[in-house]
Amino acid sequence: MKRSVVLTIIFGLILIAAAAALGLMIKEKREGEKVAAKPTQAQVEITKDGFSPATISVNKGATITWTNKDTAPHWVASDPHPTHTGLAGFDSGENTSQGETYSFTFEKSGTFTYHDEPNPLKFQGTVIVK
Repeated sequence: MKRSVVLTIIFGLILIAAAAALGLMIKEKREGEKVAAKPTQAQVEITKDGFSPATISVNKGATITWTNKDTAPHWVASDPHPTHTGLAGFDSGENTSQGETYSFTFEKSGTFTYHDEPNPLKFQGTVIVK
């Protein structure tokens, strides 16, 4: 009788340990999938109506590319207008014509607002970096 109780306890502990190990493996797999799913690149279109999407969320280290789909030239620049000092380097420095692109890699977490230099009140956007 004593032996069967001891064996039952040992078997129960083995089951508990196996369940804990399985749970840990599942958790690690899910976290690995989340890391793998993080985009490293994102796209924003500049249209006659503004930035699309106007707000975009990316992970730290991601590169966003703005593509001018409008016939008018546009200049992506960090707020505030006209100093562009909200995030150092986040400034295309010149107009991009239709079909041209500007890319910036976000190495710092935070929320960064930006605008189109020729149309700072009409064309506004936000980048959220996690």
